[in-house]
Amino acid sequence: MSLLLKNCRYVLTQDDRRRVLKDTSVYIDGDKIANIGKTEAADEVIDCSEMVLCPGFVNSHTHIGTTMMRGYADDLPFFKWLDKIWEREHRLTEKEIALGAQLACVEMTKSGVTSFVDMYPYEDSTVKKIAASGLRAFLSWPVIDKDKTTQKGAPIKNAERFLKRWKTGTITPLVGPHAIYSCDKELLIKAKKLADKHKTMAHIHVAETRKELADCLAKNKKRVVEYLDSIEFLDKNVLAAHCSWLTKGEIRILSECQTKVAACPVSNAKLGTGGTVPIPEMLQSGVCITLGTDAPISNNSLNMFETMKFCSLLLKNQRWDASIVSAQDVLDFATINGANVLGLDAGSIVEGKLADLVLMDIKKMSMPINNLISNLVYSSSPNIVDSVMVGGRFVMRSGEPIMSSALKEIAQGLSSE
Repeated sequence: MSLLLKNCRYVLTQDDRRRVLKDTSVYIDGDKIANIGKTEAADEVIDCSEMVLCPGFVNSHTHIGTTMMRGYADDLPFFKWLDKIWEREHRLTEKEIALGAQLACVEMTKSGVTSFVDMYPYEDSTVKKIAASGLRAFLSWPVIDKDKTTQKGAPIKNAERFLKRWKTGTITPLVGPHAIYSCDKELLIKAKKLADKHKTMAHIHVAETRKELADCLAKNKKRVVEYLDSIEFLDKNVLAAHCSWLTKGEIRILSECQTKVAACPVSNAKLGTGGTVPIPEMLQSGVCITLGTDAPISNNSLNMFETMKFCSLLLKNQRWDASIVSAQDVLDFATINGANVLGLDAGSIVEGKLADLVLMDIKKMSMPINNLISNLVYSSSPNIVDSVMVGGRFVMRSGEPIMSSALKEIAQGLSSE
């Protein structure tokens, strides 16, 4: 199946030169971008003269299984919030988790997301619903100490079963050791060895709160990243979420280990964790930074436009320097960096790459295009997203996600509670 996106008003290539092309056609053959700039015969031709074509966004950290708990424990100190969330999670039904995952996939699609990284203990029925969304889902099975988990059986064994069961199609299973305060040293090492054995990533919360840092110093005489490095946990196949309470020395360790970071600025601010990811220093050290919304219970939104804008504004204000992080930087975090972290040959509009793309309606932007990147990051919202494709197949077209029928099922499920 071939597709011609004809005469796109703008193409945000995100290539090595970060070119923005005007009035350019993009030809897709199967799941890849085959040609840029030439008009070729195709099975389907779409007039994109009023569209901006952009690489799909990667939401690099969330917990979509908690969607039905949105708003449940707001405005609480972090660890009181966490205790209340874990208590409520124990009572979540598989039906609630599955419905929430469906709703989250629809919400992310409408926000231009083509891939996401999650952490939750999903039953097969829920994974199948996630797969039906068409999004690329990197699902981390949470590994946690037995005295803290709500899982039946040993989480590490559950994780291995999950890895063996779900490496297929658009689903990629990961290992998710939750955090240093919920996994002892032995379990962290086992989780990392399990990820290495199955040649996948380990996805972990790192230095999210000041208490986590203080407790680590008291117990291990080391800061969080220093501790993880001392047990040989960190390497290029680790995705560390948050990383808000770090020193320059820890950033250097992350760089040397090639460990990737998922910054979650909106969630950190809403939960009042007090820390801000030291992105300027990470950029200087060559750390690969991505963006995550975090969970619907900690951010209350899966809006990548909001996350991009807030990431830049938070740092500008904190550092008293409007130039400290640019719109182009955060667009990189949300696209090409996210794809690179996950090993996806995507994230930029380049011939031969996967066609994970978003079409945005320029009429709905309702603004002069003095700087398209700035307009996208600072002035736009999900309402401009018209169509989304993953591997050349539409998962949303003309504002209608393929999972829209799931919204009716969700409504029916809620009304029957």
